[in-house]
Amino acid sequence: MIGSGFGPLPRLPFEARVPLAIGDFWAEMVRLGKHARRAGVVALSAVGGAVVVALVLALALPRLISGDELRRAAAQALSGSTGQRVVILGEPSLSVLPSPRIHLGKVSFPLPAGQSLDAENVDARLDLWHLLAGRVDVTDVIVVRPTLVLTGDGLRPALAVAPALAAQDRPELRIVGGTIAWRTAGGLTRELVSDIDASLDRIMKGRGIALSVEFDWREERIASTLILDDATDFLAGTPTTARFLIARDGAKARFTGEASAGTALALDGKVTAEADSLRDLFDWADMSMPGRNGFGDFLLGAHLNVDDDGISLTEATLDLDGNRAEGGLLVKLGGARPVVQGTFATERLNLAPYGTIQLTTAEGREWDRSAIDLDFLRAFDLDLRLSAGQVRLEHSAFETIAASAVLNDGRLVLALGEARGWGGLLQASLTLAPANDGTTGPTGAEVRLEAETSDLDLARALDELAGVRRVEGTGALQFDVQGRGRSVHDIARSLSGTASLTSADGYLSGMDVAQMLQRIERRPLSAVNEARGGRTAFSNLTGRIAIANGVGAVEELRIEGKQMRVTAEGDVSIVGRSLDLSGHAALLLPARGSETTGSTGRTAQGAAPREPTDLPFTVRGPWDNPSIMADPLSLIERSGAAQSLIEAVKSRSGPANAQPALNTITGPAAQSPAAVPPGN
Repeated sequence: MIGSGFGPLPRLPFEARVPLAIGDFWAEMVRLGKHARRAGVVALSAVGGAVVVALVLALALPRLISGDELRRAAAQALSGSTGQRVVILGEPSLSVLPSPRIHLGKVSFPLPAGQSLDAENVDARLDLWHLLAGRVDVTDVIVVRPTLVLTGDGLRPALAVAPALAAQDRPELRIVGGTIAWRTAGGLTRELVSDIDASLDRIMKGRGIALSVEFDWREERIASTLILDDATDFLAGTPTTARFLIARDGAKARFTGEASAGTALALDGKVTAEADSLRDLFDWADMSMPGRNGFGDFLLGAHLNVDDDGISLTEATLDLDGNRAEGGLLVKLGGARPVVQGTFATERLNLAPYGTIQLTTAEGREWDRSAIDLDFLRAFDLDLRLSAGQVRLEHSAFETIAASAVLNDGRLVLALGEARGWGGLLQASLTLAPANDGTTGPTGAEVRLEAETSDLDLARALDELAGVRRVEGTGALQFDVQGRGRSVHDIARSLSGTASLTSADGYLSGMDVAQMLQRIERRPLSAVNEARGGRTAFSNLTGRIAIANGVGAVEELRIEGKQMRVTAEGDVSIVGRSLDLSGHAALLLPARGSETTGSTGRTAQGAAPREPTDLPFTVRGPWDNPSIMADPLSLIERSGAAQSLIEAVKSRSGPANAQPALNTITGPAAQSPAAVPPGN
């Protein structure tokens, strides 16, 4: 407590102190209000003075600085920022508000013959303090709606700008609403890139640059950024830290590492690229992708190296449509064509997203007639190796895959070294090349397919390869076929080569041949109507076809079982996807008059051999659902009831006319009961 000469002050009760405190508060407010009013007056005076000074400068400076000085400073700034000589077509003017700048109007940059670079307006912003001191120093240049028209070697203008990037004392550059166009030899101008917004800033105390560019290309907005820590080292060929990003809606690529220009561009660092749909990205870039399905989600991460020898991706990880592979890729650019070499390995590869190769029309009744164009195979060479623990197709899976794709001078060879699939082993190769017929437009393709298999599950393999569902068992397929044409239909029409099928201990589905023959022995004219469904067991099946001009001649077709034997010959139309075969089905019976004795079931000795039942037949119609028909005359001859009719016809017609008369009896009306309905 503060004391006084009269002793301590008496402590007032609370009710008495409150009015005193309120009075002190208002007294303090009055005192502060006087200071606030004084500060406000000072601030308003300062602002007013600044406005007056700005108005004076706005009116006086344009009159104090000559037009020649403005033109010289603006031209020097533009040349320093762009690296190009400049022609100012208008009369420069200076404005101070809202910030000091020179307005140049229309500007032209002289370029080699046939090319041009013009801007509707250029503003050069000035340093205010230097301007007050009487000097015109440009801090940055804004180029409004420039148009660059290129012809011939369009890289020259871009390369001419490069030296300006390394200068540390050059003004920064802004581009607003720019356009790049291409002028053909005939004078037609086509817009390539539009609505370009760009900025070039100096960083790292002027040693580095930060370049940001946005533009419209193919109706998409593209954004890119380039950052160089030392532009001088970069242009001199000394590696410097660099970062680059380019992106569009749903896709982007990024590089981080070291870069240098020198005599050639060199990069060394980490690169990543991703896209929501790789197919959409390629379609947008007007580049074709194989097939109609797949090529969706894409992600790539790798170590990138670019030098005089080419481009290499090492320690690469590739994710595509849910599949992941690891390996490396090398692109050589020094020869007549780029050469792509790579090796990738994966544990599991699912090819189901890519669908199946469509060789037929939508109805599946005939080969596709769409034109084939393989000219893109001439654009580059390829040597790609792939190993996979498992490859899954739509309905099948293959294991231990070793495959390669080699493209050389337009000829592509896809080789399957060895794989386990359909229960067996497979080796195959497919050769594709553009057909050289000397015509314009799509030239078609030359195709050769070679394959050798063993221990296959034939039901699955034939169903997926050719849509054939009638053979069950284990066997082997070998074929070597080749053809050429503008479409799949043309290739099928020109197909030539050989194909063979062997199998043991299997079944033919849709008919029990032995049972049908046994019924024919008992009731020749009606038994065939009951030959529906069931399976025919065989111990051996052998088929061999020689193909020429789209038609396969059956050199051998033999099916043997314990109770029957079937042989056939004829033609298989590849181009028509149909069968025209004739053959014999024989029922193998025990000896005539044989009897079994006791429980041993042995045949009595001395029994005469019995003639087997031999039934001629034909197979005609689409190869996936043919019609099988027994020979009607043979059925009639086996029928006792019809034998008297045959003898009567022979006696009335005479020996010379007996056969025509029998043909009349066994015409279409007589043949119909012997037809086996399709699909049974």
